[in-house]
Amino acid sequence: MIALRPRAIRIPLSIPISYRRVGDDEWFHSRVMNLSESGILFGPTELQLGAAVEVMVSPPVHVGSLSRGNQVCAGEVVRSTHIGAVAVRVRSCRFMLDD
Repeated sequence: MIALRPRAIRIPLSIPISYRRVGDDEWFHSRVMNLSESGILFGPTELQLGAAVEVMVSPPVHVGSLSRGNQVCAGEVVRSTHIGAVAVRVRSCRFMLDD
């Protein structure tokens, strides 16, 4: 028997996000649709399933283990939608220091 893990609670938010493929220099801009402690849904974007990405995001609220504040997170695209949004499973995050 397979034990099902409950999905993380998703918080609907419309906040800016910047993203890039790992190894690229150029950042692209989009909007968050929702986020949870395990991932972020955002779009529109041209990212493909399996793409390793970095995102810069500043959640205004604490969501599970995802803290408030400016962060760079690494992860991979695990799902895409018919409207051009992608879900990124977050593997790690680090805070960005202000200059």
